[in-house]
Amino acid sequence: MNINQASQMTGVSKDMIRFYEKKGLIDPQRNKGNNYREYNDHDLNLIVMIHEYSTMGMSLSTIARLMKGQDIKAATGELEESIRRLRNEEMWIRARINSAVDSAKLLSMVRDEVPYEIGVRRSSYCYVVKNENFGNIHNSLADNGGIAHSVFRVRKENLRSDEWPEEHALLFTTPIEEFEDETEEIPEHRYFRTIRKQNKRRKIGYRDIESIIDEIKDIGYNPEGEVYIYQIMGSLEEDVEDLVCLEFDIGEV
Repeated sequence: MNINQASQMTGVSKDMIRFYEKKGLIDPQRNKGNNYREYNDHDLNLIVMIHEYSTMGMSLSTIARLMKGQDIKAATGELEESIRRLRNEEMWIRARINSAVDSAKLLSMVRDEVPYEIGVRRSSYCYVVKNENFGNIHNSLADNGGIAHSVFRVRKENLRSDEWPEEHALLFTTPIEEFEDETEEIPEHRYFRTIRKQNKRRKIGYRDIESIIDEIKDIGYNPEGEVYIYQIMGSLEEDVEDLVCLEFDIGEV
């Protein structure tokens, strides 16, 4: 069969097949009459095998040695490294999906005028942002998919204070290795969250959430855990109020 047919049979482009040949990975016979390449079943099997190993992350030089029965250790090592990398990519893809699902849920609460939501927050990781490490953490986030809730965190011991200490934090679904020692794991818990309008000119304080705490108690939960406040909508215009989500830790699942 010719190269067009070989490409159709294997799903590998003609240019890629020619590239494999140029690298010496395949060597189809030539038709004596017209000198065109003629691919047999063995050639097709090799093309598919080479393409599969390549897309798995193995280098062509390693594939070439593997085809001669050499350097199986190196080939295995490259695949194991590729597996590690792909699993890391999968982790961040799942994190992005979870973040998108969560954001869509919050916006649907606004759209449908849902007063509150009770749900379960799986184990997550909290990193308190300090001025000196602000750039480092955001650079690392950019490298790893950028998935985090930027929150104002109110610890439960400060909940009833007249003025809350400033604590800006990032919530991740997955820890980042280089900041692991500075990251606190937040155990799985049940949450209550609601969306409120917020005036840009003043901070939220305990007086703003007292009525929400009473509401949570009225439906049978204990709202004495931590509170996370994060913005979900906002505007540059001074007369347009922002929308923030207030999320209360209301106890173990």
